[in-house]
Amino acid sequence: MTTSPRAVRRATTADAKVLVRILADSFQDDPPLMWIIPDPDDRRRLSPGFFRPFLDIVLATGDAHITEGQTGAAMWLDVDIAAAAEEDSGELRQFLVSGIGAEYAERFFVLDSMFSAKHPNHESHDYLLFVGVIPLVQNQGVGGGLLSHRLVGLDEAGRAAYVEASSTRNAALYARLGFSPMGDPIKLPDGPALYPMWRPPASG
Repeated sequence: MTTSPRAVRRATTADAKVLVRILADSFQDDPPLMWIIPDPDDRRRLSPGFFRPFLDIVLATGDAHITEGQTGAAMWLDVDIAAAAEEDSGELRQFLVSGIGAEYAERFFVLDSMFSAKHPNHESHDYLLFVGVIPLVQNQGVGGGLLSHRLVGLDEAGRAAYVEASSTRNAALYARLGFSPMGDPIKLPDGPALYPMWRPPASG
């Protein structure tokens, strides 16, 4: 029996290098990453170092998914509003400074602080950290398939989802999957706007 290259499965640590490659390739023209690392040569060179620490966090505590054809990946984190807040050990900052340099790391933490200020805390949910599809197969339904795979499980569990859409085009995709705008856009300093979106679990 042949597996479809678009079939989605849960990723493991054995997939880490492939996942980093998919995300690095997928996000080269994504507005927030372009704002964090404006120089295109630096962005191409440093993107793996940007994504790797987040991937390690997701593989350890969240859910990572990959297509069998290694063309797309999605990273989800569990947000439990009842859990005690963890102290910031500074490890992520150290990893990012090491991976992309202090200047670009500081730009990320500006974005991160703005995200944190808007992140919903009224209900536990799954947070879509990243979803990426390599340029060769973008706009062919791979991203929608990746997201739908997880959203079916969230619906069965009665669990909500949250994402910051990185463009109006991405926001339209999320809207088709049941997400709705949540509050005002997040406007980066001299940079793009991002669109907080919330998806309650589908009933029935």
